[in-house]
Amino acid sequence: MLPWWGWFLVWTVLLAASAALIGQRAWRVWGSVKGVSREAARASALVAELEARADELRDLEPAPPAVTQSPLRMREEYRAGKAATRAARRARRAERLPPWARVD
Repeated sequence: MLPWWGWFLVWTVLLAASAALIGQRAWRVWGSVKGVSREAARASALVAELEARADELRDLEPAPPAVTQSPLRMREEYRAGKAATRAARRARRAERLPPWARVD
């Protein structure tokens, strides 16, 4: 059997250990709360930006459906789009080439 001061020491150590554990957990929760609030602020800024962009897109005139357009005009647009895609692809490939392999 422990004397009275032994029990006092046991309870003091238990209380100090539990206070340290609670403090550590609280510190981790505080860090998580700060991170979540940072992400929430970033998300709200992104949502505001997306809403502004959606408003811009709502103001644009919708393109007429391709079914009602002339087949020749649609073919020209298709070929122009394909040519632009090919040119962009060639430019990207040229940028990836090392300087000694580039032909200007």
